[in-house]
Amino acid sequence: MGELAGRAWQGLTTSTPDARWFWHRQLKKPFFGRFMKPWRWPQGVPADGWERLAIPSASQSTLAAVLKRTPVDRPRGVVVCAHPMGLAAKGFWLRNGHADALLQAGFHVLAFDYNGFGDSPCTNFDWPADSLAAGRQARQLFPGLPVHALCASFGAMNTLNALGTADFPFQRIVAEGCASSLPAFWKSYPFAHAVLRLSSAVAPEGERRLRPELAITRLPAHVRLLLVHSKGDDWTPTSHGDRLAAAVPAGAHVERLTLARAEHTHGMRDEREVYWPAVHDFLTAA
Repeated sequence: MGELAGRAWQGLTTSTPDARWFWHRQLKKPFFGRFMKPWRWPQGVPADGWERLAIPSASQSTLAAVLKRTPVDRPRGVVVCAHPMGLAAKGFWLRNGHADALLQAGFHVLAFDYNGFGDSPCTNFDWPADSLAAGRQARQLFPGLPVHALCASFGAMNTLNALGTADFPFQRIVAEGCASSLPAFWKSYPFAHAVLRLSSAVAPEGERRLRPELAITRLPAHVRLLLVHSKGDDWTPTSHGDRLAAAVPAGAHVERLTLARAEHTHGMRDEREVYWPAVHDFLTAA
């Protein structure tokens, strides 16, 4: 039965490019349908100084991104911002103060939309490829500068899931509200969880490729990681951080920050006095 389902799935997803993306979009809807809408520039955020970029990705999408250069004379590096789920997409970082803080700290900021979110065309489920594409684009734009990643939830999962890839572009990663696995994240949503279980039964390797607690075992010693979780987070409580930390390989450099009350992905908004100094120190430490 599983083999027949797998063959049927393969036929649906490989017949033509348009058909392939159609069925991917249908599978995405139980999880992300309410966020797959036209993107708007964040209200109240000046657009001055932001450049628009189009980044080709191995996910076969062309990612929409925005870039702003720090006014600091001697830039510290580039921070690629990988957004959580939500209509704001890349705008999350602009409207919540992350981008301004990074620019003032001496970092160029590149924020991008994953495929199917914001202005990026919807293709497949290879969101780790989108993280890699954005990081490699930052490295090409600013050769010689260190490239880091600031990620939240969905973006954190897919950036960590890219670990172990050749030519991994990030030197330091801040991962806030990262779930240990997709089933653990969606367990409170019966319909989405049922769709996930069905897709995992048809294509089990697909879910395994998107499981951060497995991906983190590939964390190399030269990549530094800050895991941020909050006791006030109902979606990814600190137990997710415990599972991720337990899977870290020997010799890897991982730090943890536990917030007291911040809601999911909102450390900067709810506990800026704790969140931002820790993130700043992590990104700027020698």
